[in-house]
Amino acid sequence: MATLYRKYRSQRFEDVIGQDPIVTTLTNQIKLNRIGHAYLFTGSRGVGKTSCARIFARAVNCLHPVNGSPCGECEACKKLAADNVDIIEMDAASNNGVDDARDIREKVKYLPVACKYKVYIIDEVHMLTGGAFNALLKTIEEPPEHVIFILATTEPQKLPQTILSRCIRFDFRLVPTDILAKHIARIYDAEGIKYTPDAAEEIARLGEGSVRDALSVADTLASAAEEITPEVVLALTGAGDNAAISALFDNTASRDLTGVLTVIDKLVKSGKSMSAVCRQLIDYTRNVLVCKSVGKDKAVAGGLINADKATVQNIAQSADKYSMTEISRILTELGNAESGLKYSVNPRVFLETALIKTVCGGQKEDDILRRLTALENSAGIPAEQKKNKITSQPAANPTEPTTAPTKPIAQPTAQAKPTEQPKPKAPPQSVPDYEPEPPPETYNAPPPEPAPMRAAQKPRVGKSEVAAADEGEFWHLKATAEQGLELQGKIVRTLRKSDAPSSARVMRLLSHGVTVRERDEYIAFVSPDDVFLAMGDPSVKSVLEQALDALGVKKRAHIERTEDDLYQQDIARAKVLFTRDGVIIAE
Repeated sequence: MATLYRKYRSQRFEDVIGQDPIVTTLTNQIKLNRIGHAYLFTGSRGVGKTSCARIFARAVNCLHPVNGSPCGECEACKKLAADNVDIIEMDAASNNGVDDARDIREKVKYLPVACKYKVYIIDEVHMLTGGAFNALLKTIEEPPEHVIFILATTEPQKLPQTILSRCIRFDFRLVPTDILAKHIARIYDAEGIKYTPDAAEEIARLGEGSVRDALSVADTLASAAEEITPEVVLALTGAGDNAAISALFDNTASRDLTGVLTVIDKLVKSGKSMSAVCRQLIDYTRNVLVCKSVGKDKAVAGGLINADKATVQNIAQSADKYSMTEISRILTELGNAESGLKYSVNPRVFLETALIKTVCGGQKEDDILRRLTALENSAGIPAEQKKNKITSQPAANPTEPTTAPTKPIAQPTAQAKPTEQPKPKAPPQSVPDYEPEPPPETYNAPPPEPAPMRAAQKPRVGKSEVAAADEGEFWHLKATAEQGLELQGKIVRTLRKSDAPSSARVMRLLSHGVTVRERDEYIAFVSPDDVFLAMGDPSVKSVLEQALDALGVKKRAHIERTEDDLYQQDIARAKVLFTRDGVIIAE
């Protein structure tokens, strides 16, 4: 006996469910005789791509189509009901070589045997090799008038653009749950199987929009009990009940680690699949996020994923209880866990570990925010952020004394000799190690020309001297004192008031060693290497500038590297500028 999805495969366009726009377009093409030469059917598994391709292949050859569908009574329809050489189906997953493509290219020139068109249906076409695609390019672009190509795939992004541009594309969508539930009910009624409406709806949810997947579950449950109920569906499929999923989410969001592990233990003991539980928890969290964003009424009207009437109330309560940041963080962590569960040899341990990390990660984030708030309150920084000032003194001129005499020098008299004139004090240890020239004998005499410096007498310039030597070139080095803790605290408090996920992301980035510095022209966010690229994202800068606007700060945000990186850049520039003057840069 054939399975349900094979027995009830659509034979006419009227039997196809959930794809009304595509069905209307294809039937109109047949009615108006506007048949294309190449079609591309894309979409998830089990939504009707191959079924529509077969129906269309028979409809274009039908002598008397009815509303665009094959009549099933004419001579052509009777011949196509059995295997026919004029409709060729090829599985590209097992016939993906260039030789298979060349075989098609050689056979398309032959006329159909009993029909008007020869139709090639190539399923899973994304599995073809590059050579096979190249071999088919010209044939798909300009096939003979009696040939039609229908390509079907679940991954259109893997097809070359040269193929996509040559086809009429139809994107098949997932079938809504209510339509899928009615379809399952019709099939159960036709088969004489007893069921409850809630059970049919639960089976439709497990199908996740795929007709074939839903009918496979329905076929599995057909002999499970005298009457199929939601409890039978949950027990046989390994899915968790909605009350347990709601409790698991609440424990995770409230960071109750004991409660999380207790619920997981109960689900495991009742034989639930951890992969199914994770998918249900993701759907529930997504529903809470939607309800938090648009409200309960709009969320229900817009459609919640796999949510019955009893669950909607729990979703609304969770949306009122938790913040947007917390809900979105949980959804992100669960999405990462779902991909890892596919390859885990111990799903329970993997899911428990993922939920523990989610709970502890929220606790750590709260701890960082509390410590940052305490640091803001105890810093004692003035309310008005000070501007950075140049703290280093200008470098000494080699032609002038580096220190002034402690007493004024007496005016020379006629009896005074040049040797009696007071000499300047010896320079301190921190000045360059060369002897400055003495002052002239009289104030009216022109100063002597400085003697050329030897290599050993070249001055050495350190970090502060480089900053003072050319403020326009090395302005980074003059802003090392102001940390901007108060401004950083205000920015964090402003972001914390927002429920946007982007604000939560920016707060996490700021906690990774980012410091705030006020420059003359902008507000600098000095970032370590591990978060520098993330901080430079335009969306992050936009959130920071919105926070600055909310605080009344006119300066714009600018992302910089750490002071050590900037210092190395300044030293490199100083070497280029000062080397030609004989100055040695001390690093």
